[in-house]
Amino acid sequence: MKTLTPFPTGTNHAPNRESQSSSAVQETIDYEELSDPIQLMKRLKVVDWDFTDEDTGYLSHDIHPYPAKFIPQIPATLISALSVRGDLVLDPFGGSGTTALEAARLGRRAISIDANPLGTLIARVKTSKVDGATLQDLRSIRSALMTRLVNLPNDPQYLIEQFQQDLSEIPNWEKWFPPTSYGELGLLKALIRRLESPVARDICLLALSRIVIRVSFQDSETRYASVPKDIGPGVTIQRFLRSLSLIAERTHETSAQLQYGVLTFLTADTRYLRPVDIEDESIDLVVTSPPYGNANDYHLYHRFRLLWLGHDPKALARVEIGSHLRNQREGAGFDGYMRDISACISVIAKALKPGRYAAVVIGDAIYDGKMYNSSESLIAAANAAGLELIDVITRSIHKTKRSFVSAGRRADKETIVILRKQVRTVTVLLHPPRYRMWSYESLLRVREASTLLGRVSGMNDGELSLTCDPCKATRARRLVFTHTIVQGTRFENSWQRILENGSATETSSRKDPKYVTHGLHAYKGKFYPQLAKGLMNILGTRNGAIVLDPFCGSGTTLLEGYLNGLRTYGCDIHPLAVKIARAKTGILVVDPRLVLESFSILMGKINERGKLFPPKMDELPFHAHEEICHWFPQPVIYKLNWILERIRAASTDAIEDFFEVVLSDILREVSQQDPADLRIRRRKEPLVDANVLGLFTERLTLHMNRLERFWSVRGYSPYRFWESRVQEGDSTQPFVYRKMGLDAGTVDLVLTSPPYATALPYIDTDRLSLLVLFGMNSTARRPVEERITGSREISKSELKKFETEMLDLTSANLPSEIGTFISELYRRNLQAGVGFRRRNLPALLYRFFCDMKASIGICHQLLASGGKAGIVIGDSHTTVGEERLKIPTTHFIRLLAIEAGFEEIDRIAIAVSTENLKHIKNAIRENTALILSKP
Repeated sequence: MKTLTPFPTGTNHAPNRESQSSSAVQETIDYEELSDPIQLMKRLKVVDWDFTDEDTGYLSHDIHPYPAKFIPQIPATLISALSVRGDLVLDPFGGSGTTALEAARLGRRAISIDANPLGTLIARVKTSKVDGATLQDLRSIRSALMTRLVNLPNDPQYLIEQFQQDLSEIPNWEKWFPPTSYGELGLLKALIRRLESPVARDICLLALSRIVIRVSFQDSETRYASVPKDIGPGVTIQRFLRSLSLIAERTHETSAQLQYGVLTFLTADTRYLRPVDIEDESIDLVVTSPPYGNANDYHLYHRFRLLWLGHDPKALARVEIGSHLRNQREGAGFDGYMRDISACISVIAKALKPGRYAAVVIGDAIYDGKMYNSSESLIAAANAAGLELIDVITRSIHKTKRSFVSAGRRADKETIVILRKQVRTVTVLLHPPRYRMWSYESLLRVREASTLLGRVSGMNDGELSLTCDPCKATRARRLVFTHTIVQGTRFENSWQRILENGSATETSSRKDPKYVTHGLHAYKGKFYPQLAKGLMNILGTRNGAIVLDPFCGSGTTLLEGYLNGLRTYGCDIHPLAVKIARAKTGILVVDPRLVLESFSILMGKINERGKLFPPKMDELPFHAHEEICHWFPQPVIYKLNWILERIRAASTDAIEDFFEVVLSDILREVSQQDPADLRIRRRKEPLVDANVLGLFTERLTLHMNRLERFWSVRGYSPYRFWESRVQEGDSTQPFVYRKMGLDAGTVDLVLTSPPYATALPYIDTDRLSLLVLFGMNSTARRPVEERITGSREISKSELKKFETEMLDLTSANLPSEIGTFISELYRRNLQAGVGFRRRNLPALLYRFFCDMKASIGICHQLLASGGKAGIVIGDSHTTVGEERLKIPTTHFIRLLAIEAGFEEIDRIAIAVSTENLKHIKNAIRENTALILSKP
């Protein structure tokens, strides 16, 4: 009999329960926090907004000169405090993309708009994702230029004539460029134009832009005067190559932190944006710093860069807000500047959702020697547009960050104005999925909506409707059985719909329980992912809560928790189940570039492989060779060995688990096992060989496509992702949980679907995978099979022990009602003279309920006070004589939970479908979700 030992409390094993942001303020993690501006401002007020000692050029923020940009710590802090993950952040004066980069780094989406096309280019490159095609193009242009350097003509005029069509049309160019750099810039433009990868072209154009001033006669970045310099042949190319290396290095470093970025960049004048550019009331947060009045001239600062990139600086000069030269030309003064700013504020107000925030960083302006308070005028314009003032924060401007135009140099302070669009109650319509739902799903749909959003009303067409605070309405993104959220004329997809479709825009009318990595490997009797998420919602699990599955199986609860902002822990005694769970969750935390690189290497090896395979079995444990040869044709064994060797050479840790699990999933198809049979039965027609590489490649490509679709939409997630912890071990043993770092009172939710008593032969079903991946032959599998909760297998000694215990009705191991049922079943089976399987059933049931008692008791200890548990279980049946007898497993589990100290607070009936497999008559079709609470 397994004993229950207590957990220590207050040890250093307990997980950290607080979510810490990398910005200067703790990150807002729930929409309800956004509805309290007083508390938000208390957090923002304690920030040292000068950021005097902070590194302002980290990641790719300083890959290109750009005047008067605000330091990244400002948008990072504001985004963390005034929005939640998955929100859409707008910067209508996006400049070089500082806000966009920080939004992506913090798990938000972003739209960045600027009238300066160079700013848009810098922003795109800063946040770019470099793939294999991009790297190939970058290598090719580097190689071409290295060759050119060796063979540069002595006469620079030769390059000027050869690349005439790629030269920038600069009036009086000889005043501003020596012939050497002018011709070499034309050569660079020609080579860049031929690149196929758009990202590679952007990177190279930015590298060119970065050196234009340094290879010209312009005196400096901030002084527009011609001062001739000696720039010899090849200098321009060499500087370009150094610039290219720096940008490639910084973007590579940055892209690892922008895995969730969903970014849009527009070159446009914010004053004249149309609804087609940004929908009304579609923006969750605005963070921006408009140009300061009479302070800078971006068109002049970047004149030669714009010309070499194919843009007209005069066009930018005509629309540049706050331009010093424009003011001199038009004489509009501060009033003209504020008319432009007010027009932008009106656009911002229309785009912002009710109750959401806009943070505007602005400095005072000097016109004709007079200082104007820009923030006061901005607040007045905001009020007129329907934005209310929440608070004002003042910060010092670093001397090095001030304007290079004399009129703007005297400003040493700037103001952060925090605004909010007026709060109003909104009506929200919740549309169900396009596919047909089970009856229990329709009931869960209403319950989860009520839990997250409050009272909802049902409509005839399946819609749900509610009226609520706009911040609360945003929580509808988390619903699982609602796929579309409608406010007014705006349609927004839920996170679940995006996950299932792998796209923010595509839709499907077919239910998919295999999204992301849920379909990585077949596993009998696994938890239904939509149900797991629905229960998490109904049980009111908060962001970052700790969820435990003591029978995690192939990791459905763990993966759903990961996808929905929870810290998940799971254990299982089945080695393959643990490997699948680790692969399904572990691959999602690996840098996508590493996954793609390993996949590319592996596919390259497979594509180069001929028809002959070395007759080797060295990747397969020697003690398992005999049984492997019994179940696989020899040619298949050599192919499996070859693939395993390639996998283990091309990848490590989570990537290796991922590849090996995909290989495991095809083993039945290439073995002598009948793939349609749960039990181990050989094919009627033995295999001689099989297309192992073809099947593996097809399956791996399918799962890589699913991964890439997930990577492309991660920025829509309303949650922070937490790495899952998976432990191989017996769920009845406390030390297994301690190895995961869990102690008493540290768990918020237990959610599990334990093995049903004697329902599925898990180990027997997966014996081929255990053989090939773990070297577990029949001798090694037997003790695991006997220890697994719900197993059908039992040794003679255990059988005798359990029969002795269960017949002793004075024993306190189980509640008397369970003991009486098992004893009566034993007596009736003896009278009926049943076969050994049924004769063993009472002892197996006794062991099952003893195991469940131990596991439930541990879960109760681990749960924090007020924590909840959801146990999805079903009743099974047996035959005694001619009578079909129900085994009331659900009721008995309830008794064990109450004995452990739980209170039953709810139960939900769940009808399930079954797969088309032999022996399906024994499948359990009706389940119950027992909802328990720890007082």
